[in-house]
Amino acid sequence: MKPHLFILCLVAPVLAGGGVARAEDDQRDGLSLSLGVAGVYRPEFKGSKDYEFKPLPFVGLRYGLGDRYVALEGPSLRANVLSGQVLEFGPVISYERGRKKDIKNLAVRRLGEIDAAVNVGAFARKRLKVGAGDLTIGVEALTDTGKVHKGVLATAGVGYDRQLNDRWNVSANLSATWADRKYMRTYYGVSGAGAAASGFSPYVASAGIENVEVGASLSYRISDRWSALALGGYRRLVDSAADSPIVARGGSANQGQVAFALLYNF
Repeated sequence: MKPHLFILCLVAPVLAGGGVARAEDDQRDGLSLSLGVAGVYRPEFKGSKDYEFKPLPFVGLRYGLGDRYVALEGPSLRANVLSGQVLEFGPVISYERGRKKDIKNLAVRRLGEIDAAVNVGAFARKRLKVGAGDLTIGVEALTDTGKVHKGVLATAGVGYDRQLNDRWNVSANLSATWADRKYMRTYYGVSGAGAAASGFSPYVASAGIENVEVGASLSYRISDRWSALALGGYRRLVDSAADSPIVARGGSANQGQVAFALLYNF
């Protein structure tokens, strides 16, 4: 089981990154477990110009039965219900962090908290052997299970993963995320009351592409049980998200993330 699959989803949630595990790993039946700790440097919230460092626990869990599997990948739990290796498809449930009340930006803080959301939906991805590595193309659609954003978002991505030797592995990915009006207004809109409290102009965010993202990771197998990982990602907010005063006046459309992790594979 490749450790960076789970950390990549934790730090920069993209569907089809280079962190997707190799087919030979997926074919292994039974339970696989990884535990560890990661240090993550990331924006405080969507569109923030202020960053935070977070030490986070790591749990990677996968149960495989032939081509089918259930896997905990960072904040997402997904299950492939198809066999035959032609396509992976199945349900997914995912955690999305919100906006806390103790952020540094006083104007955005006055807009209020946004609770964490639990999203559910479906994913599909196809893996192809290209040269010495694996090319993965995938899509994922999610909707809110509660009353946080009550919207829909969809991500499409492509990634490439290559084992350099018996210890080093490198990956890269590119993705884009679309979101509907409800989702965009939750994270980027400013109501009349919010404008009065924050000093921002009222803003009604519209449906569209929320962001485009690129990322890369490098992992090193220290031993049969221990692995180390470094990764980075850059996300650019676009369209209605970038035009929001939360981003244009109070934050930044440029969103970067880096993480380092040490993992133990059982």
